[in-house]
Amino acid sequence: MSVEGRVRVSARLAEGRLAAVGIAADRPLLARRLLVGRTPAEALALLPTLFSLCGRSQATVAAAALDAALGQVPGQAIQRRRVREMTAETAGEHAFRLLLDWPALSGDPGDVALLSRVRSLLAGAAASEGSWGTARDALVVMTEARILGTAMDSWLEQFSADEWIEWARSRRTGCAGTMATLASLTAWSAPDTPQLVRPQHSFFVEQIALRALEDPGFAAAPVLDGEPAECGALARCLSHPGVLDLTRRDRITARAFARLAEFTLLLREDSVAGHLESAMPSPGVGAAMGEMARGLLVHAVRLEGGRIADYAIVAPTEWNFHPRGALFRELSGRPVRDEGEAKRALTFAAATLDPCVALEAGLDGGEPGDA
Repeated sequence: MSVEGRVRVSARLAEGRLAAVGIAADRPLLARRLLVGRTPAEALALLPTLFSLCGRSQATVAAAALDAALGQVPGQAIQRRRVREMTAETAGEHAFRLLLDWPALSGDPGDVALLSRVRSLLAGAAASEGSWGTARDALVVMTEARILGTAMDSWLEQFSADEWIEWARSRRTGCAGTMATLASLTAWSAPDTPQLVRPQHSFFVEQIALRALEDPGFAAAPVLDGEPAECGALARCLSHPGVLDLTRRDRITARAFARLAEFTLLLREDSVAGHLESAMPSPGVGAAMGEMARGLLVHAVRLEGGRIADYAIVAPTEWNFHPRGALFRELSGRPVRDEGEAKRALTFAAATLDPCVALEAGLDGGEPGDA
């Protein structure tokens, strides 16, 4: 059993711009249906099997929400391990995009061997502070030599869009070449989208978690103060001058570089990715939020008689692929040189937002392609 589905992104090409942008998700939101009536232990055993991507983060946030509903406070060692689990999984997801998924979109071979080595180091990294430190040290060396081609700190200290674009165009590493391709679209300063990152405790509880329990439709199309919002690496990295400068140039490019920047910041332990927080709004009700690879993940649960009476998950994909959200704003009216660039814009924009389900992107009147 798997909570899978598909996101389809489409548009028309009209007078050198993208128009009639459509974003449709058919992902079934089955948490309520599958978990109601189960015990917390049964739910924790089932949840990781439902998600082919980010299963550890889903399980970690679920465990925190269920602990809160049961009135249990995990010790510091458990809490730190949960944060490491989410951090390690986030780093692994970023590495997959940077070394295999995005190179494939760019027509590059990628680096399967390097990705395998990164995943091997991360596989046991969360076990202890010592194992995380050992893995992190090895990953820093690998990142500097094979991904950045320069010292990590000096790369992060490039504070302008031009500096990072120049690094990409140098193609000194495969990753740099991939970034150069992703940055090759006609630059366009799209309208801003509200950013959702580590929301205030009361807001997360009242406006996301409790609202999702009360309104089943909220999880399918969540909004922030009535507006769609974006979460994920770009939202978390906007305080970096280079990322902020890139958003003024082109948000698709900025989002790609933000993913690479966050990968390096995770290794430097200077990122909010991996943040985990929980709350018990009332007896038997628990909520938890975690900053994971694709953005903010929220689980909310209500227990009655030791069993789950209600359960809701508000996932990053539903924020980022809202029909009128960040992707819609970035594509609607976007200038493109020709049909080929129009197709690349659709694919690159959707892929950098990175849904946790299968993705189709194509022009209306043409065949959609798997991205």
